[in-house]
Amino acid sequence: MIEPVDSLEITVVVDNVTDSLSSTPKLVETEFAGAWRRGMKWLGGKCLCCAAHGLSCLITVRTGGASHSLLFDTGPDEWVFERNVVRLSLDLGQVGAMMLSHGHWDHAGAMPRALQLITLTNGGKSVPTYMHPDMFSPRAIVPPDGRLMPMEDIPSEQVLAGNGAQLVITRDEQSVLSGSFYISGEIARVTPFERGLPGQHRLNEDGKWELDELLMDERFVAVHIANKGLFVFTACSHAGLINVLTHGKQSLPRHTDLWRARWFSPGWPNRNHHTRYHRSAGQIQSGGDRRRALHRLEGDRRAGDAIWKSSCAFSGWKTFPAVKCTFRRNQLRTLPG
Repeated sequence: MIEPVDSLEITVVVDNVTDSLSSTPKLVETEFAGAWRRGMKWLGGKCLCCAAHGLSCLITVRTGGASHSLLFDTGPDEWVFERNVVRLSLDLGQVGAMMLSHGHWDHAGAMPRALQLITLTNGGKSVPTYMHPDMFSPRAIVPPDGRLMPMEDIPSEQVLAGNGAQLVITRDEQSVLSGSFYISGEIARVTPFERGLPGQHRLNEDGKWELDELLMDERFVAVHIANKGLFVFTACSHAGLINVLTHGKQSLPRHTDLWRARWFSPGWPNRNHHTRYHRSAGQIQSGGDRRRALHRLEGDRRAGDAIWKSSCAFSGWKTFPAVKCTFRRNQLRTLPG
């Protein structure tokens, strides 16, 4: 279902915050370091990327002389996405496929412009774009005060196709780009404490709002680094970290080092449900495998504390726009724990 690769490179194109001062591991290139490498003559605001509420990552794998790139979400805004692509000097012509992790505006808003930029540099070829059929339904949040707050719709099938998408709309799992990437199907919900996005509703076919907290259109992406293990990209993890890991292990049983290294983004620290992150950390600790992870901690710090203060082998690093991480089959060091 998924083929091992020699190396994995993750470029964070859009993220919620920007920070060029925090310390980073050696395998991470910061925004400032990348700008100097690309020829920046002096440090200034015109050289830097912008943060925005949302996420976009360019994931590139290499095996021998071949490489494949997947665009994982696009962030909320076309202007931010394009600005960051230009300042990072990214060659979007290398993107072989794009996927949307789930049907929220902060991950999908720049999809039309991303498709335009890709097709402008790849000779006009259509871009396989992997979606779930439930992503296109109008959504809203109902907070505790009871008022309904509609969300911006994600771009429609017609808009995406008109900008170069070769749409693949399915609930099923997929193996894409010569088997280098695994895109999950619907994630089974097996834990009692990971309950999705509280208060989310969707507009059904009868034109009525119905509860939609489980967000069943969310999927994850996995990459297997040869001799090292599986990396899992989970976007907001509305499905829950334990549900994602459990589903991944069941879906890819032949990968014995399934959780040796993995990436979670961002873990969705819901401010009203801090205790579920302590329970997630405990569940990871109690597992039979020796599990390690990279976890992007953002939002409410208490969600991060639930991981940091647990004694499980679970490491956490922040990532920001323009951060680039590279992992190789013979150079990935053992993470703490």
